[in-house]
Formats: sequence, structure tokens, C-alpha cells
Amino acid sequence: MLFNALPRYDCQTAPEYSESGQAALFATILIPVVLLAGLLVFNTGQLTATKIKTQNAADAAAFSAMQMEARELNFISYTNRAMVANQVAIGQTISLVSWGHYVKNLGQTIQQLGTVANVIPVVGQAIGAIANAIARVTDALDQGVDEASKVVLPLLDGADAALSGAQEMYHLNNGVFPNNGKPGAMTAVAEQMVKLNDPQAQLNTVVLSTMLVSYNLERGNFIKRWGGKKADAQGRMAYMINASRDGFTRERNDMPTMLRPLPSLPLWPFRIGIERRGGGQIATDATGKYAWSGMDTLSFRMWNYRCSLSGCGWRGGLEIPLGWGAAQTAGQEPYHYFRSSRRYQTTSARVETSYPPQSETQSLPPYGSSWDANPAASYIAQSQYAREQDAHGKEVAGTTGDAGRFAAGGITRYQDFVRDSDALKKANGDPADIMPFYLVAVEHPRGTVRDSVTALGIGQQAPARQEMNLVLPQTAQGGQIRAVAKAQAYFRRPMSLWPRADGYYERGNLFSPFWEARLVDLTAQDRVSIATRLGIQ
Repeated sequence: MLFNALPRYDCQTAPEYSESGQAALFATILIPVVLLAGLLVFNTGQLTATKIKTQNAADAAAFSAMQMEARELNFISYTNRAMVANQVAIGQTISLVSWGHYVKNLGQTIQQLGTVANVIPVVGQAIGAIANAIARVTDALDQGVDEASKVVLPLLDGADAALSGAQEMYHLNNGVFPNNGKPGAMTAVAEQMVKLNDPQAQLNTVVLSTMLVSYNLERGNFIKRWGGKKADAQGRMAYMINASRDGFTRERNDMPTMLRPLPSLPLWPFRIGIERRGGGQIATDATGKYAWSGMDTLSFRMWNYRCSLSGCGWRGGLEIPLGWGAAQTAGQEPYHYFRSSRRYQTTSARVETSYPPQSETQSLPPYGSSWDANPAASYIAQSQYAREQDAHGKEVAGTTGDAGRFAAGGITRYQDFVRDSDALKKANGDPADIMPFYLVAVEHPRGTVRDSVTALGIGQQAPARQEMNLVLPQTAQGGQIRAVAKAQAYFRRPMSLWPRADGYYERGNLFSPFWEARLVDLTAQDRVSIATRLGIQ
């Protein structure tokens, strides 16, 4: 066989070896280390999770408290704008009353002309009948408007006072200090957010009380009733009110009238025409109080062309008043507003590109220049309608304080920034990023953390006979895990959504409701202050 023919070799079997060692010794040493590492990771993970939860609670508390502050600032902005709208509505009412008086007197003038026309056979009687009908309609219109104003004006006065009082009440309820044993809304919301995010945590009362004192003082020095200065605040508000007037209230010179077919007719060297003037505004009266007033006049005018040392031109001559009316919400002495109102003062409309703004006072002709165009008719109007239109406001003037328009001097109190504060000057008049900060410290008891002790029952300290602890100690100073957060209210107007017509950037203010809340980073000074308050070394 082939296999049998192959050479054979003798092979020796490998010798057998037996294994032995000390693995148990290494396992005995390694197992505690592994357990120690595992427990360390478990404890560290539990503490880290608790720390994150506590920090989330602190962030939510600070942000939510400042969200309540932002809502209050937006509420102030809405109510300030509503006060402007109420004042404009008062101006519209006064203008309607003035216009109603004017229409009535114009109707009586037409009636008198109709009486004269009665001498014309047939046609004259028809004209007289039409004139009498016009007089009755205009008289009824005047009475209706006048009676309506006696209802509308008190309602607007009451709404203005309610808005002013609502600002005060909102701040008290939202306040940082407890009210009637209950915390203000800001503090209550902060506490609620802590419990929602970490039921076992709570606000540190030491930090909360000291922070509330400093926050309230700083905010009180930054936002005040009247912005700290009543006269300046009323002047700013009056400017905004006049700038918000509708066309009818501002000037009604171009309103059509039955006796105005043509503006004027030249008959050289004379020119005749019908002059229609009317308007209304809010301005200071002779006593320094703000008052709404309106006047409407219509006169037949004749001018003649004359030359003098100052030049040549059309000079006023004959004036025959045809219609007149006036109304006011001034005050206590007859004529004390109309007599001093040949000009009224207002702030110039200038964009505030620098701070303090370079504003200037202008003296403007009131009532669509009625005194300049129709002086005789204007005088009759101021004499005939010098009485106070808003009698109700005058009656309650002594009971409403600065929340009432009459008691406050014509413009109700409102909340505004302190314009001459150093912080505002440094910020170029923009409080958007310099609002007071709200800071909270949240504490979670260390003993409630699920670590090796509370979850597994493994003691931290080894018995006296044991040389090694199985668990590294995980302690917190004062027995608390703490987290600190800081928030602030700020102002931003989204230009992409609500662009300004003039294209300018808008400074933070209390007339535009674009206030929001945000979290901000802690500074080194904040950390030192918190550590000092908590007694942390």
C-alpha cells in the first residue's frame, strides 16, 4: 500500500501542565473598587440630575416673575394709550358741541335771511319756510349734541379715572411685597414655578427678602407716577393727545356750508368771501391747567387792497358774523380760557435722535386760526359759550385726586419713566436694557436626593473595624443643593412685524406694549453677594 510505504516517525505526546494562582485576591481587591466607582457614578448622577432640576426651577421662577413684570409694563402701555384715546374722545365731543352751537346759530341767521326774503311774493314765502325748517332742524341738532355730551363726558371722565386707578391697583397686586398676608403676584408665580419644576425645592427667604427690597427701590426710582414730575408729564401727554387728534377735531376749515359756494370773489380793489374756521385742542389755560376747547365761526368778509410801509396786500375790513359756536372743559372762571387762547403752546414734533431731546415750545393759532380770520365772530362765540361744558367733572373734582381729570389739572395721572434719572441718561434715554434685575435662589434639601444612602440603604460611614468606606461622601453646605437665576424685563419692537412709519428705532417706553422677559447671566458681584447672604464660605 502507498501509505505503508511512507516513512514513519515516532511522535512524543506533549507533557501535561496544571494551572494554579491567586485570582480570588485580585477579585477581593477589585470588587470594592468597582462598587465604589459604581456608587460614585450613581451618587454623582443623582446629584447632577437634582442640580439640573433645581436650576430649571430657579430659571423658571426668575423668568416667570419678570414675565409678570413685563405684563404690568404692557398693561401700563395699553392704559396710557387708552387715556390718550379717551382724551381725544373728549376733544371730539367738545368739537361736536362747538360745531352744534355753530350750526344752530347759522340756522338762525338763515332764518333771519328767510324773514327778509318774505317780502318777495311767492318765492319769498317758500324761502322763508325752508329757512324756518333749517332753523328748527339745526336747533334740534344742537340740543341733541349738547344733551349727549352731558352723558358722554362723565363716562369718559370715569373711564380715565378707572384706567389711572387700574395702574395703581395692578402694581399693588403684582407688587414684590406681600399683600394682606399673601405674596404679590410676582413672588407667588415664582413660588409656583419652583413647585411645578421641583416639588421638594423652595425659594430661599433670605435672598428673596433682600432682593425684593433692592428691586422695589430700584424700580420705584425708575418708574413713577407722572414720571416724577407732574408738569413735564402733563406736557408730554398733551403733545401726544394733540398729535392724535382726528381731522375734524384738529381743523374743520374746509367743511362745506350752505353759505359758502365760493371761497372768495375779487371785485377790485375789494375782495369778498365767506371765511369758515374751526378746530379744537388741549392746552393750558390762564391758570396753568389743561383744558379742551373748540370754536367754530363763519363770517362774511370784505377785504380791500392797500399799500403801506410794510408792503401791499389784502387788508381786513368788514366782517359780518353768520355762524359761531364754542365749547370748553376748562373751569371755574368765565372766559378764563377763551380770552387767553389767541395762541396755544405745544411741543414741537421732532424725532428724538439724542437724549435729552432738543424739544422746543411753539405758539400756534387755535381753532383753525378763527381769531385771526373771524375776530368778531370769535368774540361772540367766547362770550356766548363761556360756561363749563363738563359740569359733572367739575362737581367731582375734589373727590378723585389725581386720578380725576379735573382734580389733576386736566390730564389724569399715569405711570412713566423718570426722565432725569442718571441711568436713563447714560443709556441715551433708552430703558430697554437697563431695567432692574430680579434674582432668586432655590434650595433643594440634600437629604431627599435618591443616592446610595436613601435609595440603597448603604451607609456613608464604615464601621470602626472596616478600613474603607464603600461610598464617597456627597455633602452640600447647609444641607441644601442650591441654584441661582437672574432675569430682567426688556423692550424690543420687532421692526419686521411692526415697522415704524418713519423708519426710526424706537426706544423703550410706556406707550408701546412690546415688553418681554429674559434670563441674564450672573456677574461675579452677584455670586459674591449671594454667597454672603447665604453664609457660604
